Amino acid sequence: MRGSFRRTAREFFGVFSAASSPSNDFVPPSSSEPFQYTPLASPTNFRILHLRNPAPGSWSEDSSGTPLFGSLIEASIDAPPEYYALSYTWGDPAPCETIVVDGRRLGITSNCAAALRRMLRGKGQRHIWVDSICINQADTPEALRERGGQVAMMDEIYRKAIQVNVHLGPGDRDSDVACSALKKLAVCYLGASVPGPQQALFRRKYESLADDVLAITPEYPYGKLYGVFRRPWFARSWVVQEVVFGRNVVVYCGKHLVHFKLMVMAADFTRLPYSKAGANPTARRWRSYLEYHDAMNEFVRRRDEGEPLSNFGLTLCGVLMPPAILLEATRPEDKVHALYGVCKRLGFELPAPDYSKPLAVVYTETARAILRYDSSLEMLTCVCESSGWEKGLPSWVPNFSGSSRSWSPSNPPHLAVFGKGSPAVSCHTQSQFELTLDGQALRVRGRRLDALCAAGMPWMVDATENVLGGSGRATEQVLSSFIDCISTWFDVVQAQPNRLVDSWVVMQQLAGLLTYDAAQSGQLSPGRLESFSRCLSVLMSEAKSNQGASQQAGPTNSESYRGPQDDLRLAHFLRSPEMQSFIGIMAPHHWKTVFRTLGGYLGVGMHTAQEGDIVVVLYGSTLASILRPWGDWFRYVGPAYVHGISNGEFWDSKSAADDEWFVLI
Repeated sequence: MRGSFRRTAREFFGVFSAASSPSNDFVPPSSSEPFQYTPLASPTNFRILHLRNPAPGSWSEDSSGTPLFGSLIEASIDAPPEYYALSYTWGDPAPCETIVVDGRRLGITSNCAAALRRMLRGKGQRHIWVDSICINQADTPEALRERGGQVAMMDEIYRKAIQVNVHLGPGDRDSDVACSALKKLAVCYLGASVPGPQQALFRRKYESLADDVLAITPEYPYGKLYGVFRRPWFARSWVVQEVVFGRNVVVYCGKHLVHFKLMVMAADFTRLPYSKAGANPTARRWRSYLEYHDAMNEFVRRRDEGEPLSNFGLTLCGVLMPPAILLEATRPEDKVHALYGVCKRLGFELPAPDYSKPLAVVYTETARAILRYDSSLEMLTCVCESSGWEKGLPSWVPNFSGSSRSWSPSNPPHLAVFGKGSPAVSCHTQSQFELTLDGQALRVRGRRLDALCAAGMPWMVDATENVLGGSGRATEQVLSSFIDCISTWFDVVQAQPNRLVDSWVVMQQLAGLLTYDAAQSGQLSPGRLESFSRCLSVLMSEAKSNQGASQQAGPTNSESYRGPQDDLRLAHFLRSPEMQSFIGIMAPHHWKTVFRTLGGYLGVGMHTAQEGDIVVVLYGSTLASILRPWGDWFRYVGPAYVHGISNGEFWDSKSAADDEWFVLI
């Protein structure tokens, strides 16, 4: 542990010793001719931008509009000169600024121009690798071939850079507050982690600082760290490999510089840990922004040191799916290509990036690679019905395009987010599957459980109205959309809408169904289940009240009438810690619905599950699956949790004679 602290300290202080020497004899060229790329002399060569500043001492804090000049140097990746690598977000892809390269003009984006100016501040020159400049971005066949080859060697490009500079953009009041907080948290974390006479003092300072940083206030509705983590860089797919392979990564945000390792430490309140981390959802939120990047960095480091992949418990599905769900890319094929280098370093060989291939081919080839390496159907727990069906994507292939940050009623999920389930569902069997129809169909073996006869309204959460989607302030949409669907879920559990069943018993059944994942992971005690049943009951009453109000012009029905005091009590309860805890536990059910089968099984499935779909349990699966009959074949709708089969009850009641082969197209 002490060694890692020393290594981090060396890297941190090394940030300030790697400056380029200024050039005093540079005369800015002038030309109106457009820049033309020359083909690389070798597939293992790459370009480096020699960026020059004609007047390094004259640059002010605001350098916008300062002309950019440089030249491109071709080098071999096997023996490159010293260079930096830039990590930034492209933003609007339309070139609206210009850099003069080798005397000719090249259009670049405003974000690229701002990043280059920031890298030059106070320096005469920089040798820097910038993807949008050093790789030919044209759409000609030659440029596409070059791009595929350059993308395939990006892991080496970032690994061999002396430093990766992350540019988050210009600073503002909120980002300054966030950066200052991150630096202070990192100092207190390091001080509290090292044994010594000051350890207890730093521990107290850390607790006090965490209280302040995570506090929800009108001025900081998401806490003080949001000022940094709202930046688009944290949502991009490409930046993963850029920080995973960087030997020394420094984050620039306005006037602030923060070492990436220190940022990871500061944003993870479970490391020390912060004493209130378990009860504060904000304390767990910021860790998720960098957790995957940091984990992959550690896995790659251990792999490079010769440790076998089997020690990590990693699957190719586990590497590709988290960023596929959460992160974004301008080109949909880059949701796969951006992870090519990471997969390669870990020992997973994906098809080489090829921008001439149709998107459906790229995704289908990736799905086949996952099945080949993992030898399991774990991938299907992340697949759901999506717009990919309309674009020719087989239903069993993950639709990697899109991001959970933009899921909304007009842009529903492209992938499924489900709990792990249990291998006991299929009695710890091994997956049995094969590709057929020239690799376009997946033939899987399993047992048919039942068919859906009822499904409620899905819980359609709009991510663009909360912190995940970058909304400045959270709205009540999460709660209001849950109220919209809860009465339909209640009716499904009740089996027959007009049947007289004790509503409290039904409510407890529904609460048990919805908290299965929390109960399985030990987050839910029997007492909390009672509390959650009460929360459901309150929301159910609100839903029924809303329905009554919409069905009549005025409050003529005395049972549906609520006075001002009732509304006040309800508003207070909806904002209570009890209700907020309940909504947090319910988060895995965003974009899910409750269903019932003909045989009386209750379950939770993806938002498109409908009457007539069938429920099956596949060999080697940890969850049930919902399939939709499609002629002689089936389409894969998504994973499902079915109450009463988690310990193999259904599987044990059947035999091999009940096995079927389902062809998924």
